[in-house]
Amino acid sequence: MKLIANGINSEFLTSILPPDGTEVDGVLAAVAYGSNPNNEKNDFVGHSLRNRYRVDIWMRYDHTVPVSIPLLRRLLRHHRDNIFCRLIPDCFHSKVIWWKGYGVYIGSANLSERAWFTNIEAGLFLSESDLQNDGMNVELEKFFDGLRELDVAFPLTEEVIRELEKIDEQRRNVDQKGSELRTIPVWQGLAFEEKTKAVDRGKENFRREWHETLSTMRTIGEQLEEYRPKWITADVPIAWQIDQFLHAYYYNKVVGDDALSKPFWSFHVKNKPDPSAAVTEAMRWWKSTEYAPSNEEVTLYENAPLIRARLSKENILKLNEQQFADVCGRTHATRDHVIKMSLAVLGHPDIKSLSRDERIPLYAAWLFQKRNEKGWSILELLNYVLYGGNDNELWSRLYSAVRDPNYSLPHYGLNTIAELVGWARPEVAPPRNGRTSKALTALGFDVRIY
Repeated sequence: MKLIANGINSEFLTSILPPDGTEVDGVLAAVAYGSNPNNEKNDFVGHSLRNRYRVDIWMRYDHTVPVSIPLLRRLLRHHRDNIFCRLIPDCFHSKVIWWKGYGVYIGSANLSERAWFTNIEAGLFLSESDLQNDGMNVELEKFFDGLRELDVAFPLTEEVIRELEKIDEQRRNVDQKGSELRTIPVWQGLAFEEKTKAVDRGKENFRREWHETLSTMRTIGEQLEEYRPKWITADVPIAWQIDQFLHAYYYNKVVGDDALSKPFWSFHVKNKPDPSAAVTEAMRWWKSTEYAPSNEEVTLYENAPLIRARLSKENILKLNEQQFADVCGRTHATRDHVIKMSLAVLGHPDIKSLSRDERIPLYAAWLFQKRNEKGWSILELLNYVLYGGNDNELWSRLYSAVRDPNYSLPHYGLNTIAELVGWARPEVAPPRNGRTSKALTALGFDVRIY
């Protein structure tokens, strides 16, 4: 955690921008006000463009033109570069920027040169590890889900900019005149809503997205038998084959030699008009492979069977710490997460660097001792998700395990548990993690990257 107060403590927003080449899972921003800088290369937008990040940003609309016309035009111009702006009228004052997988800024700074360099601002930067420690990542997901659901929010278009240009000309003289020229009705803000209703809405949104993506993956699975490469035997569960097909496509066709930026959003723009054709082309390549292109055979014949056996209904509650560590070490999402964790959390603030394999046993030992608000261990939580009720309701238990503070455990999120669901119970669902969602996105499908 770091205080960002500009000149007061010499910590500026530019100092928390992810270093060039840092992998993030997209950028979510809610910043009410903004203006275009003199130097476009090194501001928030320029940094995102340089690193080819997808940006979803919500900004304010009203007749005072809170976002400058030059910045609006710049954002619209870069729609083709996966920068998407939506506007919220009148009752919007947030200043939040979340580089998913890296960290978040929450404070007072808008998108302007003064806010980023000369104003006295006050805000906090929380690393992704900080967010995971206390579940703040879940709260941020809920916040941005809430913005997505706002009926009053609307996309930035050329027509909106022209209207604001006209308002801007008039408002210099009479503010009320600017108000009369706007076509978007004045919004009085959100009415008070009980917390339980907001939670129910979030759960329903998760259910809908989970099943839509599951349907997409099953459709892919229906075609895979025809395109199964010769090095995969027919007895491998089709759910596992779906995952490893997407794994190979992502790392060989999407990432390839571009390991730093991982341009899956660029692929999405290209393939979105016809995802089916993109899938067919990828499957033809998959079938032509003479051997596993990126160690998929290790996953299919070693890692997945071990996880399935360890997390079976008969064994799951009997695992010891070393056996749980073996599961962690063979789970893609877990390995991806532990490398981003602070070593202080793992009990070694004195060490600056450890490899994934060195971190896994420390992580497993740390998590093995944790208990959620219900008093459950990690094994009891996984047992609940996998076997705690009807298979048709597994999605609901998964949601509770990562979104309900009574159930969730720190640093054990949706991507890890959803991946384990697929390895342990392929008859219910394929594995799904961040890499799965990115591969589907690259193929042109509209899925959430959690």
